[in-house]
Amino acid sequence: MSILKFHCRLLRCVSKCFNSPTISYPATKHSYTNLEKPEDPLTEYTNMKRTIILDLDETLVHSSTQLPGVKYDFMVMVKMERDIIPIFVVKRPGVTEFLERLAESYKVVVFTAGLEDYASQVLDKLDKNHVISQRLYRDSCTEVNGKYVKDLSLVVGKDLRSALIVDDNPSSYSLQPDNGVPIKAFVDDLKDQELLKLVEFLECCDSYEDMRDAVKDLLAN
Repeated sequence: MSILKFHCRLLRCVSKCFNSPTISYPATKHSYTNLEKPEDPLTEYTNMKRTIILDLDETLVHSSTQLPGVKYDFMVMVKMERDIIPIFVVKRPGVTEFLERLAESYKVVVFTAGLEDYASQVLDKLDKNHVISQRLYRDSCTEVNGKYVKDLSLVVGKDLRSALIVDDNPSSYSLQPDNGVPIKAFVDDLKDQELLKLVEFLECCDSYEDMRDAVKDLLAN
C-alpha cells in the first residue's frame, strides 16, 4: 500500500502536490473533523452518495474547430447557424481512469457552459462506461455580469457540504466559491497528469464531514 493510500485510509491527510505552482496538496496540520470511511459509499449524514461536479472544456477535454497541434481523439459534428462544423476533441490524459475511480465513491456529474448539441456528443464518446449520472448544459447556468455561472444547488440542493466542483475557471463557481477545486486548464499537453493527481485528493475528501474543509486545507498550502 502506498504512503498516500495509507494516510487516506488512516489519517485522511492530503499529502501530494499539483504541478501547478499555485495549487498544492497540504501535509495538513489543520484542525478538521475526520471521519472513518463507511463500508459503502453512502454518507451517514445524507444517506446519499456525495457528489463531484466536473467542468468539461479545458478540464476533461480540449475542443477546437481547427486541427489541433497534437493527435485528436475524436470528432463531433455541430450545427452552427446553417452550417455543420467539425469539432476536434483531445482528451485530457488519464480522463477515463479519473472518471472510473471517481464513480467508485461519488455521484459524478458534468456541468458545462457548453451548448447541449456539442457537449452531449462529446460526453457520449467520453463516457463509454456510463459513469456520469447527470449532465447539465449552458441552459442550466446562471448569467452573472455576462458570465455563465454554475449554481451547485441545482445538483445537490441545500446540502453544499456534500459536493465539490472541479473547474479551470473560478468564475464558474462564484456562487459557491468554497466548493470549488481549481485545476490548471488543459489544451494540448499530452504529458499532463493533473487528473490522476487530483483523483487521489478527491478520494480522500469524502472522509471529511464537510468536503469544503478539504478544499480549505488544499488552498491554504
